Amino acid sequence: MRDSALKRTLVAAYFNARELRHALGGMVRRPAYGDVVEGYDEYWRHRMPGGLQPRFEIIGSAIAPGASVLDVGCGDGAMLEHFQSTRSVRAVGIDVSTEAVRRASARGVDARVQTLGELRRSGQTFDHVVLSEVVEHIADAEQFVADAWAVTRRSLWVTFPNIAYFPHRLRLLSGKFPVQWVVFPGEHLRFWSIPDFAAWLSSLSLPSPRIVASNGLTVLRLHRVWPNLFGNQIVVRCDR
Repeated sequence: MRDSALKRTLVAAYFNARELRHALGGMVRRPAYGDVVEGYDEYWRHRMPGGLQPRFEIIGSAIAPGASVLDVGCGDGAMLEHFQSTRSVRAVGIDVSTEAVRRASARGVDARVQTLGELRRSGQTFDHVVLSEVVEHIADAEQFVADAWAVTRRSLWVTFPNIAYFPHRLRLLSGKFPVQWVVFPGEHLRFWSIPDFAAWLSSLSLPSPRIVASNGLTVLRLHRVWPNLFGNQIVVRCDR
């Protein structure tokens, strides 16, 4: 038990040191501009396979075994694969990328090339709907969230990168725009801080959300104490 606790402490210390180094370096470092990709099939050919993320545990802990879950913008299916193995959910993933759906299917996920609007028009609904790190890629995010809310029976989960995270503030302080992309700069079309996101959901007539940071600067639990400054990826839950 002591070795396990020591290992967790050392791992946390390493990642916190890396976050601080990245934040300070971002004030002077030029971003790595990749080649512009044409569409999300090419985007997913550039992406490394997804792994377990802290947000998976946060969302999964609130999902009852056997529940139906829709992952919109499922990507390579890493999250639904985790939910299937840990929560025995009835999972469906949709994505606009054939390449992403191919990868998700290889993980044993029921994945389809389909838009959220198409699914809503089909009349299908789910216990839980998840928009994980996808809403920032959508120009008409208002309609996107409205469609997601319409097809959930119990809860809607949205995760997004926090533009007010302290490394982004330091870049702005040094006269540079925050860097959030993975492959190329055109990935993200919308940007929110936590207060902005909560106000935005209220403008869409969604119920008051529960909001928690899944990662960021975790030393002394700063990402939970002051999430708008020290939280990186933000998990939002709206219940019916």
